[in-house]
Amino acid sequence: MKSLTINNFAELPFDVAEAVNQLRVNLSFTDANIKKIVVTSSVPNEGKSFVALNLWRAMALTGKKVLFVDCDLRASEIIDIYDIHSSDAFYGIAHALSGQCPVQEVMYKTNIPNGYMIPSVNAVSNPSTLLETKYFKEVLDQVAEVFDYVIIDTPPAGTVADALAIGKVADGNIVVVRSGYTKKALVKDTLDSLKITNKPLLGIVLNRIDVSRNGSYYYKGYGSYYGNYAQNQKKKKTKKKAK
Repeated sequence: MKSLTINNFAELPFDVAEAVNQLRVNLSFTDANIKKIVVTSSVPNEGKSFVALNLWRAMALTGKKVLFVDCDLRASEIIDIYDIHSSDAFYGIAHALSGQCPVQEVMYKTNIPNGYMIPSVNAVSNPSTLLETKYFKEVLDQVAEVFDYVIIDTPPAGTVADALAIGKVADGNIVVVRSGYTKKALVKDTLDSLKITNKPLLGIVLNRIDVSRNGSYYYKGYGSYYGNYAQNQKKKKTKKKAK
C-alpha cells in the first residue's frame, strides 16, 4: 500500500481534545453495523473537515483501523491546509470512481498509526455523476469490510446535493454547526433534507463555542457533542444489562 505524510496536524488543546474524545466515545455506543459515517455541515467554514479529521485521528489512536475518505470533490482544501504529501504517485477518489485506476491505488497508509486515507486531489466539475453510481456504493461497502470505521468528509449539505447522495450509501450522519454563525433555520433545513437518506442522525457537533465562565479565563474553540442516536443506543444497552 502507498503512503502519505500529514505534516500539519497539530496537537489539540486539552479542552478540544476532550470534546473530540467525547464524540468518539458517544459513537462507540452506536449499533455495530454503523461504520460508514458522514460528517457534513450546512454551509462552508463551519469546521466539518476539522471535526472529521480529528475524529478519525482519535479513533485511530485508540487502536481502531480507520479510513478517512475526502468526498469533497468540488473544493477540498485538506491537502493544502494539512500539508499532505506522498512520495508515491498521488491519486484521489475521483480517479478511482472515474475508472482511471483501481481503488487500491488511491488508498494510503498515513503517519497516523492505524489511520488510512483516500484523498481528494483534484476538483470535479460534476461530482454527482461519480457519487450517484453503483460503483461508489460498492467501494464504500468494500472498505467497510476492511476497516472498523470509515469517516467520510462531504461538501456542505445545505449548499450542494453531494452530501445527500453520499448519505444514502453511508450508515449515519453527523452535522457540524458553527456557533453564532449558521442560522437556525438553515440548520433545520439541512437536518430535514438529510432525512431523505433514511439513515440516522448520529448527532450534532456545535463548533467554535465561546466558553468564558471562570473569571478572566476565556477559551474559544471546539464545542461539544449533542448526541441523539448514540445516546439512545447507550440507554438501550444499559437497560439490557439491568435485565
